[in-house]
Amino acid sequence: MVKWSRVLITTVFGFVFGIACLFITNAAGVPFWPLGISWVLHHTLMGFTIGISPWKMHWAAHGTVWGVLFAIPTAISVVGLISPLQTFIIIVVWGFLIELIATKAFKRPQ
Repeated sequence: MVKWSRVLITTVFGFVFGIACLFITNAAGVPFWPLGISWVLHHTLMGFTIGISPWKMHWAAHGTVWGVLFAIPTAISVVGLISPLQTFIIIVVWGFLIELIATKAFKRPQ
């Protein structure tokens, strides 16, 4: 059963981290439109997916696995614009942090 309070928390923090990425990449010279906006949508979707995921595993592994799944296609798509490795790492970290915040700070486990 989906816990909607958890989904709301993970989606909101996905959005917050998307805004953070928008500002980070904009400072690095990446255009605000359309790539910057796509970061916000991407991270919001990642947060939503983490929230509704039915996979039962340790919270740290859960956030990391979803971060990796969202990071692989994104890191491939940014080749030539920004560092794919840095992109991959930061998206995995965001996935981990979304799960950490939902599970530990807000006490909304899977």
